[in-house]
Amino acid sequence: MSPLPSMRERVARANRVTWLSVGVNVALTLGKLAVGVFGRSAAMIADALHSLSDFATDFAVMIGMRLAGRPQDGDHPYGHGKYETFAAALVGVVLCGVGLMIAFHAGETVVRALAFGVWPERPALLALWVGLVSIGVKEYLYQVTVRVARETGNDALLANAWHHRSDALSSIGTSIGAGAAALFGGKWVLLDPVAAFIVGVILLRIAWDIVRDALDKLMERGMSAEENARILALLHTVEGLSEPHHLRSRRVGTVAVIELHFRVDPLMTVREGHDIACRVEHLLREEFGEDAILTVHVEPTKTPPQPQ
Repeated sequence: MSPLPSMRERVARANRVTWLSVGVNVALTLGKLAVGVFGRSAAMIADALHSLSDFATDFAVMIGMRLAGRPQDGDHPYGHGKYETFAAALVGVVLCGVGLMIAFHAGETVVRALAFGVWPERPALLALWVGLVSIGVKEYLYQVTVRVARETGNDALLANAWHHRSDALSSIGTSIGAGAAALFGGKWVLLDPVAAFIVGVILLRIAWDIVRDALDKLMERGMSAEENARILALLHTVEGLSEPHHLRSRRVGTVAVIELHFRVDPLMTVREGHDIACRVEHLLREEFGEDAILTVHVEPTKTPPQPQ
C-alpha cells in the first residue's frame, strides 16, 4: 500500500472533484425539480431534493477539507484532521434526513391512495427520460469521486461519493416508478411513490453506515488489525530490534498516530539505540505517510537474573 499524498495535495484534489460535483448537482436539481413539478412526478421531486442535498454536502466537504488542512498548532498538536471526519459524519446525517423525508412523504402518499382513495396524478413520460440521464451522470460522478477518495484516503470525499451513488440508486427507482406510472396509468401510478419510499429506505441504510464509521473514528477507534500487523511486520525487518510491544494506533482524520515500545541490547550506546529508533520512524513514514505522528520508546532487553 503506497503512502498517502501530502495534506496540501489531498485538499487540492478534493476541491477539484467537488467543484465538478457542484456544477453537475446544480443542473440536475433544477432539471429534476422542473420535470417533477410540471410532469406531476412525486418520485422526481424527491429525486430533485436528493440532488439538492448533494449540492449542500459538496460545500460541507470543501469546508471540512479546508479546516482539516490547517497545520498543527499549540491548541491542536495532533492537527485538525478530525474536521474531515466530522464532514463525513455531516454528509451522513444530511443523507439520513433526506431519506427520512422521502420515505415519509412517499409513505403518506401510498396510505392516502389505499385508505382514502386519493390517488396521485399520472406523471409525464419525461420523468422517465430525465431519470435515466441522472443515473448515468451520477454514476460517473461516483466513479470519479470515489477514485480520488481512495487514492487520498479521504473519508469526507468517500462519504460524498456514496452520496452520488445513492442519487444514482434514487434515479433508478424514480425511472422504474415514474416510467411505469406514465406508460400504464391507472393504479400503476402508485409505483411512483412506492419507488420513492424504497429509495428513502436505501438512503437511510447508506447514511447509517457513513455515520457509524465517522463516529467510530471520532471516538478514537484503533487502526485495523491488518494495519497493526503491517506495523509489526515492518518492525521485525529492523536489525537490532526485538520484542515490539505496547503498540497503540489510531487516526486523526487520515493522519496515522502510532505509539510503540521495543527492546534493544542493553550494552548499546544511546546513539546506536537512537539510530534504530530513527530507522523505525523512517519505515513507518514510508508506509503511512510523512504526516504520521510517531512515538517510539526504546527499552533494554531484560537480562536473566544472576545466580546468587
